[in-house]
Order: sequence, then C-alpha cells, then structure tokens
Amino acid sequence: MIYYETMDDSERSFLLTKWEKEKVVFMRVLRTLCFIFIVLPCCLGIIMESVSRSYDTPEVLRQKEIDEPHVYLFYFLGMLALLMIVGIASYVSYSRNLKQIRKDIKTGYKTIEQTHITRKLAMNNNTFHFYLKSAFKLSIEVSKEEYELYEEGDEINIEYSSYSRIYFGHF
Repeated sequence: MIYYETMDDSERSFLLTKWEKEKVVFMRVLRTLCFIFIVLPCCLGIIMESVSRSYDTPEVLRQKEIDEPHVYLFYFLGMLALLMIVGIASYVSYSRNLKQIRKDIKTGYKTIEQTHITRKLAMNNNTFHFYLKSAFKLSIEVSKEEYELYEEGDEINIEYSSYSRIYFGHF
C-alpha cells in the first residue's frame, strides 16, 4: 500500500541542499559542454580556415570565393547545430533530475510505501541489509538492532520523495 504524507523540515531542507548542490554541478557541466562543443570548434574552425587561406595566392582566394561564397555560414550553422545538441541534452538532464527535486520541494509531500522483507543478509564487513518486495527500492541497509528485530516476511515502511524518488528512511 502506498500513501502520501507531508515532509518534515529535515527532509525538506535535505532536498533543498541536494537541489543547490545538483544545480551547481549542472551549471558546471553545462559551461564545460558549451566550451567543448561550441566555443572550441568554432575557434578551431576559424583558425584552420584562416591558416589555410593565408597560404593561398589572390587568384586562388578569388576562385575559393566563387566556389564557396558562404564558408563562414557553414561554421555558423555547425555552431548552431552543436548549440542545439547541448541545449537538448541540458533540457533532458534538467527535466530528469533538478526539475523532479524542485517538484518535491514545491509540493512538500513524500511517499510512504508499505512493503515486506523478502530476505535478510549480513555481509562480512558488518553491514546488514533487507531485500524488499518494492518496485522502488530493492534493498536497504539497516542497523544490527533492526536486523535482529525484524524477520523475513515482516512489514516495513519506506519513505521517499514522490517525484525524484530520493530515499529518506524506513520505519
């Protein structure tokens, strides 16, 4: 069974902090992509064309102007195509990550899902895990006390943000 509940202040502040950090990373990646896919190819293309034209005689330059009158237009169109690729990739990335976190912050609701423990697992490094019968979360790490308290088949509730599906905890 799934139901919705309002987030408490700590969960909301956690999402706000996560949104701020993710926004900084997103902008850094966007700036880097713009430089690599737009500025760098444009500059290199103009430099290469200028260097190739510097070795040409005036007659060859006139002939190139007749054969390819809009050579800089091709660089401009290529730059626009690269800008569109970066723009579409940025929009998809924003929609899948930051927009979902923003929706969770605005609505203020979290999802609570009642699920069952399908398997208990104690690892060699002193960590304990429950495998769950949930479409959202397959396993969770628990404390040793919780591991000893719950049995396979017991019901457990997991909390996560409704849109971005960030796991908050269990009870």
